[in-house]
Amino acid sequence: MAEIEVQAEQTAPEPATQDPTLYSRRPRKVYAGMWGPLEIAAVAVGGFFLLAAILVYAFFVVPSDSSVVKNRSEADRLEAEKITAQSKYGEITTTEGQVAKLLDSADNFELRYLPAADNGRGALYQRLNGLIAAYGLVNTAGPDYQPLEPITEASSNNQSQEERGRERFRSLFPGVYVTTTVEGSYQNLRRFIRDIETGGEFVVISAIELAPSDTQQKADPTKQPVQGPGAPTAVDQRGFPIAQDPNESAQPDKPKGKTHGEIVSLRIEMAAYFRRANFAPPLANEGATQ
Repeated sequence: MAEIEVQAEQTAPEPATQDPTLYSRRPRKVYAGMWGPLEIAAVAVGGFFLLAAILVYAFFVVPSDSSVVKNRSEADRLEAEKITAQSKYGEITTTEGQVAKLLDSADNFELRYLPAADNGRGALYQRLNGLIAAYGLVNTAGPDYQPLEPITEASSNNQSQEERGRERFRSLFPGVYVTTTVEGSYQNLRRFIRDIETGGEFVVISAIELAPSDTQQKADPTKQPVQGPGAPTAVDQRGFPIAQDPNESAQPDKPKGKTHGEIVSLRIEMAAYFRRANFAPPLANEGATQ
C-alpha cells in the first residue's frame, strides 16, 4: 500500500508555471471618457477658427460698414449742396459766362435803382428838407454830407475815427454819407424814418439814436386856459355857482411827467448810392455795337 501511494504522488500532475511575460504581452484598453486626444484637438481647432472669425468681423467688417455709411451720408450731403448751388447760381458752364452774368446783374441793378450822381444828390437834399418841413421837425444839427468813394480807389492811411467808421459803407458805387439830428414828436419821427426807407432813393440807414429832448412844446397864445373838471367851484349861500372873473389870471399848471407827443431827439445816419461816373446803359452799348 505504501508503494501505491508513493507512485500516486509521483504520477500526480504538477501545477503549470506562470509565464512572466504574459501581462506585458496582453493588450490593455483603458476607457478615458468622451474627451479623447482627437476630440480635444478638434475642439481646439474649432475654437481657433471661431475666434479668428470674430476678430475678422470686429476689425474688418464693422469698420467697412461704418465707412460705407459715412461715405453714403457724405455723398447725400454733397448732392444736396449741388442742388442748392444749381438753384442759386444756375447752370455754370464756364467762368467767363458766370463773370458776364454777374456783370450784367450789376449793370441792371445800377440802371434800375441808382440815379445819376448829380441828380441823386440834389434830389436827396430836397427830399430830406421836405420831410423835415412836412412833419414839423426842427433840425438841430446837420445834415452833414460826406462823400463815399468807390472801393476801387485807394484810401489814405491818415483817416479820422469817423472816416474809418464810414469805410465799411463803401461799395462799387459812389455815394454820400448823411448825418443829421432832428427833434419832434415820436409819431412824426417814425413817419420821417418810414418815408426815408420807402423813398425812391437807394438809402441804407446805418444808425438810429433816440433821446429825450429838453425842448418844450410851444404853447398856443390864442388858446384860453380851461379849468379842469375836478377843480372846485365857488358857490353862494343859495347854492348857485359864483361867476368867475375872466380877467383873473389862471393858476400856473403843475409840472407833469412825460406825456404823449413829447419832443424827442433823433440822430440818424444813412448812406445813399448813385451811378458810377463812367456807367453806360447796356441798351446804349448794344445800339452802338449794332
